Amino acid sequence: MSAIVINDLTKRKGKEKILSNLNLEILDGEFFSLLGTEKSGKTTLAKIIMGYLKPGSGSIRVYDMDSFKESKEIKETVSFVPEDMIFDSKIKSYTLLKKTLSTRSMSNTEDIDALCDYFEFNSNLRICDLRDRERKLFAIINALVVKPRLLILDSPSKFLEEKDIDRLFSHVKKLNETESLTVLLLSNSLREAKKYSQRIAYLSDGKIQDIEYNNVKAAEDKVLKIDSYRGNLNYFTSIGARVIKDEEETVLYFDGALPELSRVIYEEALENYVLEDAKLSDKINAYYKGENAKLPRKKTEAPNKGVAENSTEKISANSVETSNINGVTEGTIKVNEGENNFTEVEGVKLENSEKDIIHNTKTNLFVDDDYNKVVPNEMNDEVESTKENLDENKSDETIIFKTSDDVFNVTEETKIKEDKNDI
Repeated sequence: MSAIVINDLTKRKGKEKILSNLNLEILDGEFFSLLGTEKSGKTTLAKIIMGYLKPGSGSIRVYDMDSFKESKEIKETVSFVPEDMIFDSKIKSYTLLKKTLSTRSMSNTEDIDALCDYFEFNSNLRICDLRDRERKLFAIINALVVKPRLLILDSPSKFLEEKDIDRLFSHVKKLNETESLTVLLLSNSLREAKKYSQRIAYLSDGKIQDIEYNNVKAAEDKVLKIDSYRGNLNYFTSIGARVIKDEEETVLYFDGALPELSRVIYEEALENYVLEDAKLSDKINAYYKGENAKLPRKKTEAPNKGVAENSTEKISANSVETSNINGVTEGTIKVNEGENNFTEVEGVKLENSEKDIIHNTKTNLFVDDDYNKVVPNEMNDEVESTKENLDENKSDETIIFKTSDDVFNVTEETKIKEDKNDI
């Protein structure tokens, strides 16, 4: 069964088109990552999935329910961790977590205690006294405590320490494997997506540019930076490297087997260069921007086993081969003159006599009391002024989360601040 099906989704903000004819399918029980740089539309998509925004055109169905018209039913089994929040309530965190349980007719507080202990979160703190890290941890605990069927994480690593991030993904991945929790990660972290996901989609220019099956082959996403390179870039592009920049500094993106790259570096006798982990922006520029978007891509085949093989989704014939980040050496490798002593590996050897000295410069939270009290912001001209199932008799105890596009309620008065990094 499909957890989320998106068909021809388009969303504008004023005259700006945020999402354009977007199509995507996420399977039930899948750990799926949707990667995009700042202002790519990830947060807007998350809000539409949760029913806080209405699609401009097209549709989103969550477990075969309309994301906007049936948002109340969807929120009964779906939890959402927003990117940014501001809390104003003086209520204690523990009390609010208990209220969250009550909205799902749950009363056992053992999971609250267990999650607070696991994340080292002090539940006696008042909501208004929480700092950024504590707010994010509270949001995560509040989303997990109700045992959702689908968990949507919007930039969950923001404000967290490294130990928090490791705990979060270890716990979520365990739930994904043992309890078939469906996870949709919206992020700009290529590393996190490669480490935990079964499939990865890339969002750029309002569209899904590509979908990769993760763990298909061992590979690492690297960026090679060379100062004043005067060799032939064809030696790098012939092994699958992509040229991001070729000016005073040459920047190449590579996601193939590192021994191949090491061989070319050795054959080219590079002296001063840096080899470092690639960022998402590097991959976007290497594959989906400018002239690089027109270059042919290698096709990725679905794995023989795993959740992705049952998908009815068709992967682009030009999709790139993917990689497994498990066991990848992290950090930056710097090599200076006299240090590039690579051993020879198998492969096609390029004789020095065959090298062209010409410089090839341009090688081509949350659960609300009634689940669906949505009062759209007047600044958003595309959201309906009222929602069909709006409960006009809101309790004084309702928490209100505000964003630039919507207002949605939980319990006690709380606000989500405008997302400044993503639309």
